[in-house]
Amino acid sequence: MKAVVLEVKDGYAALLQDDGTVVKLRDRSFTPGDVVNVKDRVMRRKVGLRAMAAAAAIFFMLTGAGALIYDTPAYYVSLDVNPSVMMEVNLFERVVGMEALNEEAEEVLAGLSLKNKNIEDAIAEVIASIEENGYLDEEGANILIASAAKNNEKAERLAGKLKGAVEDEIADNGVKAEIASGAIGYEMVQEAKEWGITPGKLNIITNLLGEEANDDNINESVRDLMARFTADKGAQGRERAEEAGKPEEAGKPEGAGKPEGVGKPEGAGKPEEVGKPEGAGKPEGAGNPEDIGKPDGIGKPDGAGKPDGAGKPDVGKP
Repeated sequence: MKAVVLEVKDGYAALLQDDGTVVKLRDRSFTPGDVVNVKDRVMRRKVGLRAMAAAAAIFFMLTGAGALIYDTPAYYVSLDVNPSVMMEVNLFERVVGMEALNEEAEEVLAGLSLKNKNIEDAIAEVIASIEENGYLDEEGANILIASAAKNNEKAERLAGKLKGAVEDEIADNGVKAEIASGAIGYEMVQEAKEWGITPGKLNIITNLLGEEANDDNINESVRDLMARFTADKGAQGRERAEEAGKPEEAGKPEGAGKPEGVGKPEGAGKPEEVGKPEGAGKPEGAGNPEDIGKPDGIGKPDGAGKPDGAGKPDVGKP
């Protein structure tokens, strides 16, 4: 369990635990303001002494540095649907401040008592109230959670926990919504305050849409802003596809598929003599010459087979 050191005196330290109780431990080089983990088994003194120490520590907490430590925001958590709520959270992840940033949020927070509650429980109560007031009835609702802290890793971790708490809350009630969560820069909290919006909404305007905050976009709902971002993202995707050579006929560059004469070279397909180049197979005089295979004079040389006087020699007639 986390605890903050309130006071160190006479070898002992008074610590305020995150459940609101005060314990007394032997001093281990503690310094007021330190945040430590306290095991379940702590050294206890006699009941009378413990009660006196607790009373003294509580008095110190309410009147001195203890109150300052407990009430000092360590995290800023924003929740946007259309109602926009801002919560301040201390080192113990307890709500120490909250603010409704529009009329819808005032309606949502009315009747809720969130101060000193664990932030996960608090955000679940806010979501339940948002649902009861009808802001999650429309299909495609957006829930945006943003966490800011000086330590960005801690802010990211808290944002993840809060997303889980919201998921559990809407699942129990059968609500379907898109949930986005993440850490944002600590400096964005101050800028958002100047515009009177949540840092989560400012993050969409400046970082996702790449716009400067103005009177028009700060008054848009988170749903409309996210719709514009999705549309812009789709348009950019189409532009990249076109630049990559995937225009309307994706995958078919100009002339691809059936270019003129592709697969049919000149004269291909049904030339007069397919597969027979000029003169091929039919050499001059080939095909049906009078003496096929008998070139001029071949086989029938002049007088061949009938040499002068051959066949009818004047045998016996010298």
